[in-house]
Amino acid sequence: MATIFHVTDLHLRQALPGHAGHLHRLSRRMPALLDALSGRIAAVAPDLVAVTGDLLDVPHALLDGEPGHDLRAITQAALADYLLVRRWLDSLGRPWMVLPGNHDHGPAFDVVFGSEPVTRPCGHLTIHAFHDWEQAGNQALRIGPSRRHFEQAIAASGVETDEVHLQHFLVRPHVDYHYPLLYGDADDIARRVADAPGRRLLLSGHWHEGTPMVQVGNALMGACPAFCEPPHRFRVFRIDPGGPIAMEEDALGASFTAAKQLTIVDRPGLLTLPPADGAAPRLVPRSDMARIIAGLAAQGHVAIASPWHAPETGTATWRGLQYAHDAFFQALGSDAGQADALSLYLPPGAQPGRRLPAEPISREPDLVPRLAALFGMAPAAVTLLTLDPARRAAGIAAGAACPDLSDGMPDIDAILAAAGR
Repeated sequence: MATIFHVTDLHLRQALPGHAGHLHRLSRRMPALLDALSGRIAAVAPDLVAVTGDLLDVPHALLDGEPGHDLRAITQAALADYLLVRRWLDSLGRPWMVLPGNHDHGPAFDVVFGSEPVTRPCGHLTIHAFHDWEQAGNQALRIGPSRRHFEQAIAASGVETDEVHLQHFLVRPHVDYHYPLLYGDADDIARRVADAPGRRLLLSGHWHEGTPMVQVGNALMGACPAFCEPPHRFRVFRIDPGGPIAMEEDALGASFTAAKQLTIVDRPGLLTLPPADGAAPRLVPRSDMARIIAGLAAQGHVAIASPWHAPETGTATWRGLQYAHDAFFQALGSDAGQADALSLYLPPGAQPGRRLPAEPISREPDLVPRLAALFGMAPAAVTLLTLDPARRAAGIAAGAACPDLSDGMPDIDAILAAAGR
């Protein structure tokens, strides 16, 4: 029997600045959660650990080559985070294979893990890892070296073939979603693996909800849920030669350890300065912002709430909103502003007129309930710090402690005292 431990979509940031734009992608929590996952892997003692892409949550500015950002510094941070993942994998004491996803940076990934498709034996199995990338319209295609590798594997197959294909994007089943999740040539890939002699197990990531495994001809295929989102799921496959393939899905569980409280700090005024008249819209940190975050973190968990509709970002697209926040955290430096999570939000019923992500974005009345649930706390254990009377009223209605900070911009001592109740 061969055992494969499948985990996917880590979306990690540590040296990389900032947070993933999606609330539940707990990028900054990943190093601690990977340490916890090590114990689960040791208990399973798999023959292979497979990580199918999106190892990092690389800022969009680097992926897009956006001018006006320090892309060299972001690249160096990505290299540091890939090395962190590699050190974690090496520490497991088990064979492992990884491949890139659409949130990975190809050149930095290649430096640490190599650029070519990889094949390795695993007991009676042969494992193929395919490095595929999105093309026009965010549609992934299996082309170039990856396609040649695939063709060679199919051509060499026989009735005794028993192999696993690792890829980031989906082949089957179909998922109804506004963003292309399946390969553009998924029909061809599915037909080829289904018709080829022998047996294949196709393991994917990319779709964070995960899919059931589906049988298509001689191939079993599906997507594992994303590890970066609670409850941090993974799958274990046990494969007998000539026997059935058994799958078990499990979860790490709670994202955060117990703390005295959660402080939600509303960005405008408390962490950033109002934009100057006539200045280009951008997020300008207070000079003492790093000390504010550090002081709040000493009291418990910290989440930053940041409104999309503020003057600094009110005209931004969804991607532009990511650019603005990534540049903001990058300007602070790698040792500053490291809260546990970032929640972007809109007023009730607001329609920004720009494409929203499919994942629900928080609305002002939902800030406290959503963040309390994410951190595993009751709203009564939450303190909301805001200068906005309407947001304060919504927080009180949700059951949070909401000290009155409406008399101008408070200094750091007043903010820390308010958080300490």
